Amino acid sequence: MGSNMQTLIRSTTIGFLSLGIAFCASSALGITLTTQKFSGNFTLVDSTTVGEPFPESTEYSGFVAYDQKNSLRDWEVNVKELNLSLNPDSNDFGLKPDTTFTLSSLSNWDLRIDFGIAFDAPLYTLQRESKTINFSRASFGGFFNYSDPDANIKVTQVPEPSTIFGSLAFLSTITILKKLRWQHRLE
Repeated sequence: MGSNMQTLIRSTTIGFLSLGIAFCASSALGITLTTQKFSGNFTLVDSTTVGEPFPESTEYSGFVAYDQKNSLRDWEVNVKELNLSLNPDSNDFGLKPDTTFTLSSLSNWDLRIDFGIAFDAPLYTLQRESKTINFSRASFGGFFNYSDPDANIKVTQVPEPSTIFGSLAFLSTITILKKLRWQHRLE
């Protein structure tokens, strides 16, 4: 029983060390995801509409996540009073959005969310310029432009999950192979 307990303790220690090495290695290699979460209150700057007028102000929240090559990995924007929730899986007018992400600097980026403006489906633009978040929509039915000059923005950088799991799988395989070789030597 004592030998089994020692093996369990050794295996657990190796597992935790592997996990720590994976986190350190992925950070040291610069393989990270940057997430910018934002929220606040938009104020209507300008609009035209065929139907009901747009609200003068509205709460919003969302995020953009991109890798070290500035490739967009995930995004979301929710605008409360417009009952609008957009993300990569959104299906507006039966169309999936085509997104374009341009990162000028950590504090300046543009996200274009196009559902097919040529088919009268909306084109949304979300922009960050320093502390300001702008959100607009263009379509044949009208447009709006909202702005928040003092947005709540939180930037975090974490190791990319696929890198962590890949590193863990690699290190676990090496550990298992070494353990099997060690046990084979004892036989």
